[in-house]
Amino acid sequence: MYVNYYDRTQKLPDENPSIGVLLCTDKNNAVVRYSLPESNKTIMASQYQLYLPNEKQLVKEIRAELKRFKEENPDR
Repeated sequence: MYVNYYDRTQKLPDENPSIGVLLCTDKNNAVVRYSLPESNKTIMASQYQLYLPNEKQLVKEIRAELKRFKEENPDR
């Protein structure tokens, strides 16, 4: 919901719409319905898992992605 709040109240007119990540421990249609913008017609799921990784696994994955990004974009 913070992404929608930011887009509606803080985002500058020349900025692109924000993107967000929705992590859920269980299915809750109400949370999904009110977390996503009404105008969004292209909702994509990059992964669907029956369980969420623990904190250690998540940190490891984020660090690996950052390392890959830096290797592919040395000027950033």
